[in-house]
Amino acid sequence: MKEEILREKVEHLNLELDEDVGKLVEAFHKTSFQSRNIARCYDVYAAMLNDPSRVTIFLGLAGAMVPAGMRKVIRDMVEYGMVDVLVSTGANLYHDICEAYGVHHYLGSPNVDDAFLRRIRVDRVYDTFTDDEGLERVDNIIAQIVDEMEVGVYSSREFLALLGGRLNDDSSILATAVRRGVPVFCPAISDSSIGIALVKHYLRCEERGRKPVVIDTVKDCYEIMQIRLKSRKSGAVYIGGGVPKNFIQQIPVTLDILGYKNPGFAHDFAIQITMDDPKWGGLSGATIEEAQSWGKVKADATKATVYVDATIGLPLIVGALMKTQRAALKRRGRLLFNWDKGKLIDLRVEKDVSA
Repeated sequence: MKEEILREKVEHLNLELDEDVGKLVEAFHKTSFQSRNIARCYDVYAAMLNDPSRVTIFLGLAGAMVPAGMRKVIRDMVEYGMVDVLVSTGANLYHDICEAYGVHHYLGSPNVDDAFLRRIRVDRVYDTFTDDEGLERVDNIIAQIVDEMEVGVYSSREFLALLGGRLNDDSSILATAVRRGVPVFCPAISDSSIGIALVKHYLRCEERGRKPVVIDTVKDCYEIMQIRLKSRKSGAVYIGGGVPKNFIQQIPVTLDILGYKNPGFAHDFAIQITMDDPKWGGLSGATIEEAQSWGKVKADATKATVYVDATIGLPLIVGALMKTQRAALKRRGRLLFNWDKGKLIDLRVEKDVSA
């Protein structure tokens, strides 16, 4: 029965195919409502890529984007140099790891007997299914990898670099980030199945009388702050809200509190893809203008927001950029991070690197 339900895989959207998304998004400039806002977000992103100051681009990734088939879209953003720093929910990284270990996502339906799904151990993400027994297998794999790590205190960036280095999957977001030298932060890592796997590691260590691996998310704040401090300009791309959005937004505030009063540390560019309404006061719907009141985004920042499902808005924007900004992506090169444990010794640009 489970085999019948988990039959048709989610196919992760491939923007490298020869569809001319660029012309479609360019045409959105002459439309109205949210299609025009997609074009505006495209314009802001293109401006970031073409800025001669070599903008450091932070991507805040929330929502169930990997189960929804956006894994390769995000992976390609990393591969093609559209992202310099990734801040993600643990869930997206976990589902990326699951795909790397052969635990896939399948086309399903929201109109189903969920109690029945529980009995046969199939998990549902709206209209997408996955195998709960497969997820448990991945939990055990992660726990075993952590068991084999050198005991110590890691930032989530350090921890995820080690975890991603074990993945043999060119389509993986995390593996691609490790290969391309893109730092990946997960400041709420315990709020995910990666955190659950860490609990298993903690219990094993307790039983064996040894110290566990510790993830220090305060160290994350220190590390990501240093990236902004060594960048000439910065831009933020927010997919949804939650912890990733706030973590990126609080970087200039952290620098301000630590005595770096130069207002130039606020973000120079900002894009937001959301469906949440600002009037409820939640972070996912909070406007970029609201962030300006906190000094998180510059008063004269180049910015745009589109109110659309990110599974629609993100591939349109990214697909258009991949088709129209090839020269800019090659010209800007990737950032080379020289870390000494938690201290960023140097940040420089590797010139003329083709993505």
